[in-house]
Amino acid sequence: MRLLAVYEIILILSIIIHSVSRHSVQAQEEEAHQFGPDVVSIETDHSPLSNLDKTFANVNETHQEKVEAGSENDEKSQGALNHRENLTVHLAVVVCGNRMEEALTMLKSAAIFTFTKLHFHVLAEDHLHAPIQQRLKQMSDVSQQAISYNVLPIQFPKGNEEMWKTLFKPCACQRLFLPDLLEDTDSLIYLDTDILFMRPPEDLWNFFNKFNSSQLAAVSPEGEDPPTGWYNKHARHPYYGELGINSGIMLMNLTRMRKVNWNDIVLKKYQDYRSGIVFGDQDILNVVFHFYPEMLYTFTCDWNYRPDHCRYGRNDCKHAEKNGISLLHGNRQIFHKDDFPPFRMVYDVINGYDFKAGVAKGVYDPLMKYLPAVRNSGYCNNMWKAMIRITKKYLKKYKQQMQHSS
Repeated sequence: MRLLAVYEIILILSIIIHSVSRHSVQAQEEEAHQFGPDVVSIETDHSPLSNLDKTFANVNETHQEKVEAGSENDEKSQGALNHRENLTVHLAVVVCGNRMEEALTMLKSAAIFTFTKLHFHVLAEDHLHAPIQQRLKQMSDVSQQAISYNVLPIQFPKGNEEMWKTLFKPCACQRLFLPDLLEDTDSLIYLDTDILFMRPPEDLWNFFNKFNSSQLAAVSPEGEDPPTGWYNKHARHPYYGELGINSGIMLMNLTRMRKVNWNDIVLKKYQDYRSGIVFGDQDILNVVFHFYPEMLYTFTCDWNYRPDHCRYGRNDCKHAEKNGISLLHGNRQIFHKDDFPPFRMVYDVINGYDFKAGVAKGVYDPLMKYLPAVRNSGYCNNMWKAMIRITKKYLKKYKQQMQHSS
């Protein structure tokens, strides 16, 4: 009887604390919902209930198992934010012409949001090596996480170096030959210079874990709207899927690429369809994956959000509207033009970021202050909330990281 009374008291306390915790969670969710129903705090405080569960487990193991099962999704969500001491995310970028500052800002955005180690592979024209190394050293000195890097020369297949270097954008086709150039690297994420991370790069890296046994690369679709698509209307060569792919962000399993003789495939498909190539490396990749679709994994447009998704007075990327924008792609130099104010504003904030300030004061606060002002000017104005939704979602973890490192 005495044990039963203790059991009843614990049960009553559990109900009371659960009620208080539930109301607290509802209040946090209501605050987060000012930017949409999908913005929920990553780390809701359930510690009082968790402590009671431990006590309650001595009386009723079955109840504890149910509580653990109910919290499984929360643990999975938090898993992407945990420190991954054994993980190093490899990022690659190619820098030619006047793209150095843009490329360094892209790498800086990765350093701002990461919770793990980063390694940068920068392939650049010879005269850019010294200034790039100087800037990367400065970045590694002030970043909260370990950053390593190597700066390498531009290298194309012998005999056709100049043709490959000038096909489409300067040096853009360099990425096609990374498997043979970086023989000691297993996998990496290639990014165009005009990309900005809005969340930890390791979250993008997680797509490697979704590859099946035949997939060796991952990209996003070129478009979401057939009436405004490029490849389905204008391409003079085969392309992947219904609307083609955009190659500005590309996960590459270099080991698998080497095993299938990737370079030989690229050179053969280019020779077969060179007369129809307009967008250089992206067109070549579309041809390759048209014939080898089993090699490709595709992720959604919110991981490669471009002005094409919102320039026609609407948002064609529903995933971005629902989930927020994970990576921002300012193609056609949109980051440096006034036509798309939200894109330029995010770029300017990241470019001027001071690592001492932290994400809350250095990124979220200025964007929250200035982005609402773009609602009535230029293109893509309605997407400003989506641009900071994920940053807001991760903000508590960023604050904890700054406190831990200070």
